[in-house]
Amino acid sequence: MKEQKSNKNQQLASLSEGNGYACINTDIELWRKKNDDYFSPTIHVTEFGEIGINVGGHVIVAPIEDWHNAGNKILAVDPKLKNWKRRLAYWLLGW
Repeated sequence: MKEQKSNKNQQLASLSEGNGYACINTDIELWRKKNDDYFSPTIHVTEFGEIGINVGGHVIVAPIEDWHNAGNKILAVDPKLKNWKRRLAYWLLGW
């Protein structure tokens, strides 16, 4: 097992040197909208424990606390209020 870790570390080090090796995917996929569709939206956990959401090839990675805070901010905005989009943007930006 220790030999495998050492080998993996050597591979990762060689990647940073730009020797042409492919990257090692360390993410763990939790959910995919359509199982057989490579381009389908996904949710994954990174090797650092952060949550990544991929939609349309654009991935946003953040700690679980940040995802929770973003959800709270969106759910707390009332779309019936005047300038609700501006209020949401200010809140998300922390202004």
